[in-house]
Amino acid sequence: MTSLAVGGFLLYVLLSGFAPGLMNTPLGGRLTLGLALGLGQFAVMAVIARRRLVHLRTHADPPARGFRTRTVRRHHERPDEPARRPVSHRAGGSRPW
Repeated sequence: MTSLAVGGFLLYVLLSGFAPGLMNTPLGGRLTLGLALGLGQFAVMAVIARRRLVHLRTHADPPARGFRTRTVRRHHERPDEPARRPVSHRAGGSRPW
């Protein structure tokens, strides 16, 4: 999907630079082929972003949730260990990434 987006942007720039006559071809009213292709890139990016979101929700989130569940279960199975308290960042401590 990334190559589709980058390829589309590259094609648009190359057509704008080397085929201005083609990009200025009127399609109707004040709409030209170049303007239609430029607006079409927004639609392509919206589709790519939506598809990426669906992919993350179906493929990345379930394993992450499973890992979190296993980690919480392991913590509850060993109650003799002291619970970790969150570090206060207001006291000038370093902030973890």
